[in-house]
Amino acid sequence: PTLGVLMLALGLVGIGLVPVTIALVVLAIPPILATTYAGIQSVGDETVDAARGVGMTETQIAWRVEVPIALPIIIGGLRNASLQVVSTATIAAYAGLGGLGRYLFDGLATLQYDQVVAGAIVLAVLAVAIDLALAGVQRLLVSPGVDGREAGNRPTTLRPAGQPAGTPAG
Repeated sequence: PTLGVLMLALGLVGIGLVPVTIALVVLAIPPILATTYAGIQSVGDETVDAARGVGMTETQIAWRVEVPIALPIIIGGLRNASLQVVSTATIAAYAGLGGLGRYLFDGLATLQYDQVVAGAIVLAVLAVAIDLALAGVQRLLVSPGVDGREAGNRPTTLRPAGQPAGTPAG
């Protein structure tokens, strides 16, 4: 699909950075929109009702309740989109631009497969580095209580007040 969008953009805009940018943005939009929608839909109705019950406006509910709860899913979509864009950015070489795609296209054209493999390895390392960086951003932005990082510290069953955490509920 990206190559088709690139060809359409090349026909409309011409050779250069603009058609490649258009193609990559078109590629990135669906996973971001889909995961944002899924994340907001995953917020429980009882949570939204509780926010309304304490007097929050719809805007406050969206930005103070729904988005923070949906943030792990939203960032997952951003990570997915960034990996797709990084791995597909090699098409820039097809449109006359340089970049890592130049190693792939030139290596294939001259049957120098070592050059193709080297370009692919560098591209894979770049994609993993970007994913790890975004995972770090996710750890900074998402509350530990929302993504379950501290789920092992919370009891899973209800027990009477004053009963120690290690004893079964009666």
